Amino acid sequence: MLERQLLGEFDDCNGPDAADLPSTTVGQKPDLQPQLPISMKSALSVNAALDGLATLVGQDIALVGILRFEFEGTALDHFPKSERRNAEDDGPLEPSSVWLSVGSGALQFNEEQLRRWHGKRVTVLGTLLGPDEKLGGCGHFSAFPAEVLARSIERL
Repeated sequence: MLERQLLGEFDDCNGPDAADLPSTTVGQKPDLQPQLPISMKSALSVNAALDGLATLVGQDIALVGILRFEFEGTALDHFPKSERRNAEDDGPLEPSSVWLSVGSGALQFNEEQLRRWHGKRVTVLGTLLGPDEKLGGCGHFSAFPAEVLARSIERL
């Protein structure tokens, strides 16, 4: 089942538009598999995005990981957990996670929905941002090596 959370709203159009459905003859059922955007089909892991951070900063990307939605800890963690990196003395405290934000506009996270999705696998679509030049990181205590300005979050 594919669920989508669009920064405070549910998208009730998870499947293809009627014009995109294949033609059928009487007695056949149309193929109603969700048609995901190309970016969703080629989603990156958190570690892959961080490895390519220098070339991906400022680009719209899709990331797959485990949603963390808690006080002062809104992030996407790398999946699988066995591949998460340990913090090094001179590096970020959260080396296999990216901070999630929605910016300062009127759009906000649907907190009730994201609390239910805490610890679940999701895909996040958004713009990848690099660390703050002055602070050397992103998010709470600059603990994250990058940030994603999220436009949508879908549960996998």
